[in-house]
Amino acid sequence: MWAGALTGPLAAAVHAHLAGAGSAAERLWLLGGVVLALSGAGVVALAALRGRRD
Repeated sequence: MWAGALTGPLAAAVHAHLAGAGSAAERLWLLGGVVLALSGAGVVALAALRGRRD
């Protein structure tokens, strides 16, 4: 992100904070986002197939 534009101690602090951001809560949020995206794709697929007669 924008952390590459920083220099000095502030850049080190930002990099340290971003590097430690892989907590279980973040992983759960990401998993929830993937589930939501796949559910949305399934709903769109079902809606697209609804009018077909094959």
